[in-house]
Amino acid sequence: MLGGIAVAAYLARHHQPDLAALAVLFAVGGWRYGLHPSLAATDEGVVIRNPFRRVVVPWRQVEGALPGSRGVIVLRTDRRPVRAWAVQKANWSHFLGKRRRADDVAEYVTQSAKRRRRAAA
Repeated sequence: MLGGIAVAAYLARHHQPDLAALAVLFAVGGWRYGLHPSLAATDEGVVIRNPFRRVVVPWRQVEGALPGSRGVIVLRTDRRPVRAWAVQKANWSHFLGKRRRADDVAEYVTQSAKRRRRAAA
């Protein structure tokens, strides 16, 4: 990602804006698909992709999820929670009792885990 930005700056200084734009596009793509955090509910379980780590928590291990200021915390049956940086809830939202997207995501993960446990039983 940083290499793409450096190349873009170099090419822009040397009057090659088309190639510089292409380098910026690669840098943005590297950020989006390499470092951008995400949380996804799949058939296998909850897939958490943080900038430097990818974790798959199978549905049978998911106890629930909680929104937090540093991301959604996925609670696991083996007692080692995993934090997904993708969706955060500001501390002032907790203080004011405001519902945010992080609440919706945590609720969805919790409800999905409960449904899958009932279906498996």
